Amino acid sequence: MRSLYVCLSAVLLSVLVRGYNFSLNGWSMTGADSVSAEKGGSAVLPCSFTHPDTNLTLTGSVIWKSQNKDVIFKCAYHSQGELCENVIQRDGGNRFRFVGNLSNKDASIIIDGLGQEDKGSYRCRVELNIGKFETQTPTKLEVKAAQGNVSVVSGTEGDSVTLPCIVKFRKPSQLTTVTWMRKEPYQHIVTFTAQSQGYWTIVNGENRYKLVGNTEKGNATTRINQLRVSDNHTYLCQVEYRSRQSPSENSQHLIQKEICLQVHVKTTDSTTLYPFIFLIIIFIIIIIIIIIFIIFRKKGGCSQQIKRPTPWKRNDPDSSSIPRTDQSQQPTAPDQDSSSFYAKIDSNRTDKWLHLNGFELLLN
Repeated sequence: MRSLYVCLSAVLLSVLVRGYNFSLNGWSMTGADSVSAEKGGSAVLPCSFTHPDTNLTLTGSVIWKSQNKDVIFKCAYHSQGELCENVIQRDGGNRFRFVGNLSNKDASIIIDGLGQEDKGSYRCRVELNIGKFETQTPTKLEVKAAQGNVSVVSGTEGDSVTLPCIVKFRKPSQLTTVTWMRKEPYQHIVTFTAQSQGYWTIVNGENRYKLVGNTEKGNATTRINQLRVSDNHTYLCQVEYRSRQSPSENSQHLIQKEICLQVHVKTTDSTTLYPFIFLIIIFIIIIIIIIIFIIFRKKGGCSQQIKRPTPWKRNDPDSSSIPRTDQSQQPTAPDQDSSSFYAKIDSNRTDKWLHLNGFELLLN
């Protein structure tokens, strides 16, 4: 059985969002107050913004700065629909990736392979063709020691598989949103939102996904039906919950766990094909025999022409006279190697004999 899979490093991302929302002159920017992630894993730094009304197509740059105002990431949009290009990263590496979308007013980035040197505060900034704006509240990134490896789940194409996602959160709290994201290439796959009386609905995504865990206990386990080979990826399960102790505060927690899904290509068991193969072979043999028989018949392989000689009169015992026939008038028997049969009854003998191509048969 062939399998295709991509596994990345483990990550447990805990984001405490105080809901900072800085607004000025028609601009606003929202992000996380603090992000806590494991060493060696990945951390998403969220940033969304709004801008004054305009009919212009947005172009410009997305910039992230460190606490000492050094640029750690920068990319540029030259026209709508294109990727954010001309990327500049700290130390010239490739651990920073833009996972937002300028058209959706999303300037988020992800940092892979976290190390202790990545901890600190970061600010989000956009410099667009309609103006510039930067958050005044930084996002604090804390890097913790790794506590385990990534969960790996295997499934077969066409079957169902369960992706575990169990988190620990501060109590008393209430889960409000569960989102599954593909890590590479980054994409939101499905989002579940909590409704009244414990019901959950799909906001976006396919109906192949179903939330099956007990969310009241921090279990956001999700089942995927009708697996496809294209589902073979590493996913981030993001759980958002709000504290019940301070409902008036604009605070929320985001916890992200990484799960690697391996999808095996479905193959047919060869033993189930044996009966069909046997029947096909028998059918082919029968067809060949029929064809050979038809060809043989058409060539006349068994048919021979029987040539009847000139009739001879038999001797009648009651007859007073026996007709005589000259030897010269008698038909000449054909050669023995002729292809025609020759047969006559010898009337000159007391016993009735049948001459057949050199053989004599006594007639009673």
